[in-house]
Amino acid sequence: MAGKGGKTFNISERQLEEMVKKASQAGIEAYKKEHQESTKEKVQRLLYRTKTLLEKYRELKAYEENAVYTLEMAEDVNQDIADLELLTKFGVFDDDKTLHRLKRSVVTVSMVMTHVDTMLEVYRKTCESSASEVKQRQYRVIERLYLSEKRMNTKEIAELEGEDIRTIQNDAKAAREDLTALIFGLDGVLTRILRE
Repeated sequence: MAGKGGKTFNISERQLEEMVKKASQAGIEAYKKEHQESTKEKVQRLLYRTKTLLEKYRELKAYEENAVYTLEMAEDVNQDIADLELLTKFGVFDDDKTLHRLKRSVVTVSMVMTHVDTMLEVYRKTCESSASEVKQRQYRVIERLYLSEKRMNTKEIAELEGEDIRTIQNDAKAAREDLTALIFGLDGVLTRILRE
């Protein structure tokens, strides 16, 4: 085999096989590492989405319940808008992409919140029926942190529960991991697997 400067190297078949084997192993290890890092990033994104959903829960519920996206709904809010009905009859709003996007947005938020509410109810029932006081407390922490009309911070919850703040923070983290599995299905289950 010719090397740099025209020098020739003799490599035995065994040496060549050894080189190929080492290169293959290095490639496999690099792939495994990249795959693990990619999986961890995906899990972190799902956990972040769950936390964001919970943090914005009250606002999203208010949006879902109060959004106005049809003429009839607008008339219920403001009777003076009834003049728009004439414009609608003439097709002014038929091609209005803004109104269609708004309606699609409201429908999407409504579907997501219905799913989130359903999974929160599943989680509540699971926790409340659990023999584990920790599981029961985890739901109470989530409810007080995110879902209640009067939200509490971890210090207030810790005082109410008679626990230290770190325990409440750990409860919130564990509960968000459990909720990620419920909200995002199979993708969310990765959070449980990696946690264990």
